[in-house]
Order: sequence, then structure tokens, then C-alpha cells
Amino acid sequence: MLRARWRGFEIDSSEAAYEVKVSQPEKMGTLVRSFLTSGYFTRSHYLLFEEPLIRLRDYIKEHGDLEDKLTAKAIKYLENQIAKFKPDRTSTIGVRAIEAILNYVGAHREELLRARVFRFEPTERQKELYQESDYKFKPGQWVDETDFYSEDEIPLDGVVLYLECTLVKLDALPPEERKETYNCVKQLFEETGLLEELVGWDLFFGRQRDVVADTLNRPLVFTLRVRLNPDATFTITGRWFDDGQFLYPHYEFILKRAAKKAQAKIKFHMIY
Repeated sequence: MLRARWRGFEIDSSEAAYEVKVSQPEKMGTLVRSFLTSGYFTRSHYLLFEEPLIRLRDYIKEHGDLEDKLTAKAIKYLENQIAKFKPDRTSTIGVRAIEAILNYVGAHREELLRARVFRFEPTERQKELYQESDYKFKPGQWVDETDFYSEDEIPLDGVVLYLECTLVKLDALPPEERKETYNCVKQLFEETGLLEELVGWDLFFGRQRDVVADTLNRPLVFTLRVRLNPDATFTITGRWFDDGQFLYPHYEFILKRAAKKAQAKIKFHMIY
């Protein structure tokens, strides 16, 4: 069984986060593929950071054993993926490519760490933000994502894969699951006064709709980052931005079931 510990943190009313500790690095790609193909996410996964794949391709070409099946499979998918890169468009990446690339990285983590393949400096914007917050970060040190208020501030150092993913719509869930998550979100909307406010706005504009169902049927995105840590372990992290506080029950519900399908242990924590 593939096992991981997943920690979720509410950051503020607009962001919440999770973390997975990968216990079987050699099968990390298989874990991520199983998670993404659990049936709880759409099939389109957007690659938000291209440079790691370019560096990995170059490293394999120079140092890899192309006769090795795992290596040959990884380089094939890397070449195909890099050919899709466009300067003005974010590319999608398939789960087979994700699995092959991450399984290679997991098997060669020590060498990749020594070669600093995924060593990245903070962006210019991040450097400005760090000065404002007095936070000091040097590439090569541990990244605790909970130190950072927003995802834009999180260092890219160590990042192997950075995706944007989307939950399936409420109506695509099985009836029992649809009812359960709907009721949880509706209860939170009621307790916080949000339901009354949204219904009030609808009445003002002459609309009648189920605001909870409409909210859960629009695209709800979250990010997924795979990071190679300084001790050659991996973590899988990410955040969601869309009403992090009010939609927390829905994201928690979906991610728990996706993790169960992937045979990963999951745990969430709220931080206020």
C-alpha cells in the first residue's frame, strides 16, 4: 500500500493548503497518478512551472542511462511535453507523463539533489515580498509552506512538478456523496451568514437559484506541487484560493476520497 501523510491548513478566508509526505519515493509518480485519476478531478492538469522539466531533460541527456527502461520512458515523455511548451500559453500534462517523470525522479533523487537540478532562486517579486516581511530564504534550505501567507510567496526551490487541477462539479459526484458534501457546505454557509447574504443579493437582482449548488458546480481549482527536500525526501503540497474558509468542507470531502482511492493516508488541520 502506498502511504502518505497529508496535512491541510486554512491560511485565511481565501486560501487553504494541504501537504503529503511521500513514504515510497520510487513509486511517487504512481501515487500522484492514482490520486489524479481517482475520478474526483477533471482530466485537464495545467503545468504552471516548465523549467524543472527542461532541466531534468538536460540532466538525463548528459548523465542518464538511456538503455534503462525507466530512464528511456521518462526522457520520451519529457521530450514530448517540452515540445508542447508555448511562450504565451500554459500547457497541459497527462497522467502517464506525470507518472513516468516522477517515478524517475524518485528513483534518482540522491543524484538529482547533488546535481542541484531543481535548485531555484526566489523570483524578483518574491525577493521584494520577503524584504517587506523580513523573511529570509536561501535556496537549498527547507521550505515550510505554512510560513508564507500566499502561494505567490512560496519558493520554487526544489519543485519538480507544479500543477493546477480542478475538482469535478457537484453534479458529477455519486448521489450519496453529492448530498453529503452539499449539506456540509450549506450548513457552513448558514452558520456564517453567507447563505442569507447571497440569497439576499439574488432577491435584490430578481434571481432565484440554489446558491450552494451553483457554487459547487463552477470550476473549483487547487494546485499540486511535488518538491524534492534537502534530505532527498519528497512532499506533495498545494493550495486552493476559492473561498478557502467557506468551501473548506467541500475540498476536504473531495480530497479525502481521492486520497482513499490512491491508498494514501490523509489528515487535515484548520489554522485560524
